[in-house]
Amino acid sequence: MCIRDRDYIYDLTKYGIKLGLKNINYLLYLLGEPHKRLKIIHIAGTNGKGSTCSIISSILQSEGYKVGLYTSPHLVNFTERFKINNKPINKEKVCALLEKIKPCVNKVKNTPSYGHPTFFEVITSMAFLYFFEEQVDFLVLETGLGGRLDATNVCEPLISVITHIDYDHMDKLGNSLKEIAREKGGIIKSGGIVISSEQYEEAYKEIKVIADEKNSLIYSVGKEIIFQIITSNLKGVTFDLKGIDHEYKKLHIPLLGRHQAENSAAAISAVEALKIRGISISEKAIRTGLEKVKWTGRLEVIQNNPTLVLDGAHNPNGIKIMRDAMKEIFFYQRLILLLAIFSDKDYKKMIEIIVPEADMVIASQTNNPRATPAQLIAQEAAQYIEQYKIIVTENIPQAIICALENAQENDLIWITGSLYTVGEAKRYFNIH
Repeated sequence: MCIRDRDYIYDLTKYGIKLGLKNINYLLYLLGEPHKRLKIIHIAGTNGKGSTCSIISSILQSEGYKVGLYTSPHLVNFTERFKINNKPINKEKVCALLEKIKPCVNKVKNTPSYGHPTFFEVITSMAFLYFFEEQVDFLVLETGLGGRLDATNVCEPLISVITHIDYDHMDKLGNSLKEIAREKGGIIKSGGIVISSEQYEEAYKEIKVIADEKNSLIYSVGKEIIFQIITSNLKGVTFDLKGIDHEYKKLHIPLLGRHQAENSAAAISAVEALKIRGISISEKAIRTGLEKVKWTGRLEVIQNNPTLVLDGAHNPNGIKIMRDAMKEIFFYQRLILLLAIFSDKDYKKMIEIIVPEADMVIASQTNNPRATPAQLIAQEAAQYIEQYKIIVTENIPQAIICALENAQENDLIWITGSLYTVGEAKRYFNIH
């Protein structure tokens, strides 16, 4: 991607986040409405969206389909957001798509009563156009923020999936689980098919109300869909599953943490539900797709002796899941915690959950205006660990060097707090 186009894309961030479908509907109309000619599986939720998307994509590929995958944010390269059969879009294609989209963006911004399309509206339009031009068999589509007013919600999906709902982005989605579920459940369409992960009762009731209002079928993990974990260790998770219309014994996914069994249950049920739409996916494809799935930056082990793990947990529920997985499947002498969190997250609660487990905390911050100052993270951490065990660093590279210098062979270095934290760590280690 040339510097001019890269600058154009990132300059769009100055238009902020504007929830609503007016701009993107017009932009896509000008582009020929490519989103209306794609077979889409649409995923919303608070945690587990990316993993669930990746699992669905891997299963469909194993059945022989050409599968588009649209996720956000990227960890290292912008092109990660747009993949076909696991291969990111090439930079030349990004430039070609932008040439088509820029005049339409100008048309939207210069039309009375419309605003300038945002970064996410433009790249979502780019995604629809790209996957249509490449004639993918399916598009697995992750929402950006929320659901009801998210730019991806212009589509009419074959299946809607709602992963676990918890507290996050309360400034935009509401302060109760009911309000947040109402926003996430906004991806449910009239006469649709909905797969829900296991939910708090308050969230489930709201999703069920929306599904009933829209005359949609709903299948829920923990109700119609039941899984039972057999093992959860450094090789991944093995589990049994009673899906929508089939029972599976000893399914295995190489992603770490028992929460991946729940993500898998939702993903498998989503591809099973395609049968209602006249598309059958074999058990062989389900098993093979699970075995082959890759999703980086989540409980990702990048080195041993000392063990170094990257995890993009960025809200209290994500941190709790990470902490529980860490205690269950890793064996270590000391935990060295490298922590960098965004200030618009509930960083105090996140620190309260994870810092008591640590033997050393390295407070840091990403190169991002949303970053919580490292000194503030250190102050908060001092409530749960002795002051002399806390080190303040200026940036992620400095923090990584500090962690490695302080680690012994049997220690565990855990880098977490944000997907952006993980992305900067990946750049430091030159991992793509």
